[in-house]
Amino acid sequence: MFQTDIGPLDGDKWESLIQVIYKNRYDSYQDMIASPGDLGIEGFVLDEGIVIQCYCPDENYDTKTLHEKQRDKITKDIGKLFSNQENLRKHIGDTKISQWVFITPRIAKHDIYTHARTKESEVKSANLDIIADDFKILIKDLGFYIHDIRNLQIINGEQLNFSYFNGEELSEPKLDTVYDDNIHNKNKIRSIIKKEYKPINHHRLNDITKKNYLEGYEILRKIFNQSPQLYEKIAKLVNNFEDDVEESSMAWEDNPQKLVQWVEDKLLDRFSKEPHISAISHEDLVSITKHMIARWIAECPMRIE
Repeated sequence: MFQTDIGPLDGDKWESLIQVIYKNRYDSYQDMIASPGDLGIEGFVLDEGIVIQCYCPDENYDTKTLHEKQRDKITKDIGKLFSNQENLRKHIGDTKISQWVFITPRIAKHDIYTHARTKESEVKSANLDIIADDFKILIKDLGFYIHDIRNLQIINGEQLNFSYFNGEELSEPKLDTVYDDNIHNKNKIRSIIKKEYKPINHHRLNDITKKNYLEGYEILRKIFNQSPQLYEKIAKLVNNFEDDVEESSMAWEDNPQKLVQWVEDKLLDRFSKEPHISAISHEDLVSITKHMIARWIAECPMRIE
């Protein structure tokens, strides 16, 4: 089950909630029965030219994996507009589709909006008869529907719980061969000082990086066990910051050690500006930061070339 602010969800429960909401909001809403196929949409608002597609994972993926699954789901179902154009026209008649709405409990990365714009352009360029000139792909998360869902829970007599962990997390570190190679190769570059390679430095950097990568996660595990809400805030901040790490390291022109120091300073600064996170001791925040730097070296968001 996928953990959210309204409790655990799977694909069927999420779609069921969204179907009820759209039926309540729009008199002309029609749901698509998935037999013989859903044609890439869960339903459509006939008078508005709105079609919807729901997606909820059945487990709590790490941010990178969730983003990839959301991106691939959009790609797959937008593709059905092309392959099912004739069948869709039979259902929506003369209505032109102006909005294709992707509805998911939590958006993993803001890069999904870039992907939406790309697919949007592809659809417009194809000049499909069923697509309006102002066609848009919209990404909507739980926040767009939370009031409706809470009202449904109250009407159905469900117990309301506001302390759920919503699934934002950092995956358990695993030092496989690829990650070990990444650490070795990047630390070798870090060990070139004044154009001279220092093998002793290289060996020591490898040991420190692996230790921070594997053992540094322990403090995050303790935070999760004792305060899931605080862990979630840390994970959300770190996952968002990861995009900055990747982008900045790709264009970095100074020496690699200054990049590592820049990332450490920036992440600690962001921690210090979050009221709840900043309540954690500075030593623990430094440990978390060093773990994340080791993770980014091993798993590749941080480019060192």
